[in-house]
Amino acid sequence: MYTTFKTRAFTSLVVSTLLLLTSFNVTASSLDDYLGHVKSLTAVFAQYVFNESTQEPEESAGKIFVLSPDKFRLDYTKPYKQEYVADGERLWSYDEDLEQVTVKKQQGLLANSPAIILGNPSELSQAYVVQAQGKKHNIDWFHLTPKNPDSQFDHVRLGFTGKNLYVMELYDSFGQRTQLKFSQLQYNPTISSDKFTFTPPDGVDVIGDVMSDDSGTP
Repeated sequence: MYTTFKTRAFTSLVVSTLLLLTSFNVTASSLDDYLGHVKSLTAVFAQYVFNESTQEPEESAGKIFVLSPDKFRLDYTKPYKQEYVADGERLWSYDEDLEQVTVKKQQGLLANSPAIILGNPSELSQAYVVQAQGKKHNIDWFHLTPKNPDSQFDHVRLGFTGKNLYVMELYDSFGQRTQLKFSQLQYNPTISSDKFTFTPPDGVDVIGDVMSDDSGTP
């Protein structure tokens, strides 16, 4: 039970970071060479969470759909089913086992995370130090260090093979590392807008900010 709770809590942290993939018009020319042309993306991912207290990493897997500038869908398929849908205004989180949907305003989730950096190119040099680390084992690495001491992460690393994003590594202040490896990646596919619309299933609890405006329209 403890492991499941810990994994799900960290999953929400990963989701906030994956918001960085919803905008690719970064100003750093080195990163722009890799992501500046991308307006949409789909990929399968495998996630590994490493920490000092466990011998084996916690593993999960799923698929991600991204549509710039502010929409994404993250479907975890193992070890349990979870859905995260960012529709441009809100982030919907659905846990099938708990039969619960949580709703949060999407904009607030970007604060103090790498999402705000790549989602707002004008603040890149103000908030992050981006360093090209060169090639190692055929992977081109970039190192992002936050200038804000309240950031959720100590640093983030992005690795590319050719022009494709291959791996993302997130390091928190407690020494925990999360690695996401991407496969079956497609740049600029056509993705239906329905993919970024979430309707809570019947009978589940919905918690959070559901209303999208003052008129009371959900």
